[in-house]
Amino acid sequence: MESFWNFAVMDLLVSWPETFTIWCLAFALLERPAPGLYKRIALLAVGSSIYTDALIRYLPLHLHLVNSLLCSALMLALLFRKTSLKRKIGIFVTAYLIGIATDLATSSAFVFGWKQPPGSFMEDGSLAYMLLALYPVLAVEWLAAWYVRRRGLKRIRSLLDRVVDHSGAGISPLVLFIILQFGLLATIEILYFLDRIGSRGAMVPGLIGGAIVLGLVSLVLILRLFGRTREETARMAQDVYVEEINRMFTSIRGQRHDFLNHVQVMHTMLQMGKTAELKAYMAEVVKETHAVNAVVQHGSPALAAFVQAKTAVAVSRGIPFTCELSDEWQSLSTIRMIDIVKIVGNLVNNAFDESELLPPADRLVHASMRCGSDRVELVVTNRVRSLEGIDPELLFAPGYTTKSDRHSGLGLPIVQERVKHYRGTIEVRTVGTDTIAFHVVLPRSGSGLSSQAG
Repeated sequence: MESFWNFAVMDLLVSWPETFTIWCLAFALLERPAPGLYKRIALLAVGSSIYTDALIRYLPLHLHLVNSLLCSALMLALLFRKTSLKRKIGIFVTAYLIGIATDLATSSAFVFGWKQPPGSFMEDGSLAYMLLALYPVLAVEWLAAWYVRRRGLKRIRSLLDRVVDHSGAGISPLVLFIILQFGLLATIEILYFLDRIGSRGAMVPGLIGGAIVLGLVSLVLILRLFGRTREETARMAQDVYVEEINRMFTSIRGQRHDFLNHVQVMHTMLQMGKTAELKAYMAEVVKETHAVNAVVQHGSPALAAFVQAKTAVAVSRGIPFTCELSDEWQSLSTIRMIDIVKIVGNLVNNAFDESELLPPADRLVHASMRCGSDRVELVVTNRVRSLEGIDPELLFAPGYTTKSDRHSGLGLPIVQERVKHYRGTIEVRTVGTDTIAFHVVLPRSGSGLSSQAG
């Protein structure tokens, strides 16, 4: 009877509040509020606590940990069926890490703060000290959950959302091995706090060996993931470049079609004897031709073609586009022209996409490309709907976009990758209340070039 009473007290005062708080914090970090959320979390906490605590005296510690994790995972799957599998895994891993941190903080306060003997928390006289060590930790976690839920830490939640929802198959095993390694090390630490190293000393070498093996496996996975990431970045950059070339040829074909239309119109006017109208029409055509020639007759044919193509695209999309292109473009021995086109092209494309969401009178995109003796400066400026929702730290994250779902959110990450390759800098500036500017500086010196392959 006394054992049952101790079990009930521990569950009611320790296990239930701790488990409920841990899961509430994990859901606050990764999940939006939903009807009946806290009721389901309460069922999860009570059910898993009763089941695992009932077997704590009959299972070895390492089996108890495995049994507890399996029970929590099963109840999470049953109570939150509509939640996606990736998000369930993210919530489960987050709760597991929070649980380890909670146990370590509580054990530290119990042993070092209240000067209680390790492993004595099950004794009646130490229960009060156990609660004094646990509840402040739970209060901090409740405050963190409230702050995330009520104040809306969009930056933290956005980062965690991308980790959970956009993690590829390559990074998932790496995360799993790192978590297992951390769990083994935390188990050793918990054994120390519970004063069970002496009685179960044979477990420690096995746990340390397992952690070392997992660390080596994680290192191999990191190297493989790094190689795949470089290949994927290069592929995405190449795809963007091919897309830019296709757009340029589409623009050229459109200009050829327009030129044939101009010739047909002028020929018809000449046959009809409309001399005055023909002169006025030809003046407009010549004016447009001079504007194009001023761009085409430039020291950098690639940039001239780029500006011509983007000008045609801007006209077709109803966007006022101006470009400042310096006349002197010396030989760029350390900077490939294809990379300059990639950088400016992606910035201009983003500016066009944002401008289309504005009223026609508010649209404006300006690009500036200058080549100096020691560096290349690229600046793209455009008006935006609002500067409030723009986070400079998240703009360059893969998959992040402030536009519709048809955008992949890969343009700015490609820009950042190319800038880092040349060890340049990219700065996001705001002008007034409705204008944003991307300022890129690429050093021309050979020492500034990164060793990473392009």
